[in-house]
Amino acid sequence: MSLAKEIAKFACGAEAFHACMHGYLWLSGTNLEVFGIHQTPLWNALGGVINGLASLSLGIYAWRGAGRSAVAQ
Repeated sequence: MSLAKEIAKFACGAEAFHACMHGYLWLSGTNLEVFGIHQTPLWNALGGVINGLASLSLGIYAWRGAGRSAVAQ
């Protein structure tokens, strides 16, 4: 096992949780203000999509197979 892939698996789960939290805040219509930064439901929708894509790409990297070129040799 590669250490980089194990770290990517952990980060994939963390980003998936982050995406779910943004989705919850978006669908519930919650407005947040943290350290003077006002977050509207639109920001949470964008955050959910961006974090979801990050989680997807990390998951593909972490769990993908070796590929055809490694098997053919």
